[in-house]
Amino acid sequence: MQKIHIWIIGVVLFASLGVSVSVIGANMTFLPCGDSTYDPAKQSCCQGQVYDGLHWGTCKDACYDMEKQVCCNGVPVNGTRCLPTCGDSFYNPTTQSCCLGEPRDGLLWGVCNGKCYDMTNETCCNNQIYPGSGWRKCGDTCYNPNNQSCCLGKAYDGLGYTKCGDSCFNPKTESCCKGKVLEGKVECAY
Repeated sequence: MQKIHIWIIGVVLFASLGVSVSVIGANMTFLPCGDSTYDPAKQSCCQGQVYDGLHWGTCKDACYDMEKQVCCNGVPVNGTRCLPTCGDSFYNPTTQSCCLGEPRDGLLWGVCNGKCYDMTNETCCNNQIYPGSGWRKCGDTCYNPNNQSCCLGKAYDGLGYTKCGDSCFNPKTESCCKGKVLEGKVECAY
């Protein structure tokens, strides 16, 4: 009977030792990560968080997926390359411009008197932004040559204004005679 007890105790000890070895072996493959553990053969630990896969890295104070993102200036960015910065943001130079530290959609942005303007549909003239393209300086103001005239430094609504002495006239509706503007079409006798 004593042999049976010793044999049973031996089997129990052997079984306990086998379980202990397998538990110790299992615990050796897991490493601590924050408040939990992770399997370094299948998972990543980044800043105390467990992530599936081996492709996680640290980018300044953030974790990022190195298969889908790049670390640019300490910020994870989707894609495979770093984009240039504009102020505190990134912008895509193939579709955007950087104007005064802000990304803007479109490629043709300029600065006019400290303000951004879209050069495709606005003009900077005399430090002011005007709608449309082609505005030109005329004296202290600007005019649109598509529907205005500049004569003697003054902008006029309508095309074709011309100098007449010290003033300007519209040859479609006025006449110039000896340096004086006359209403209507008048023959000037010299």
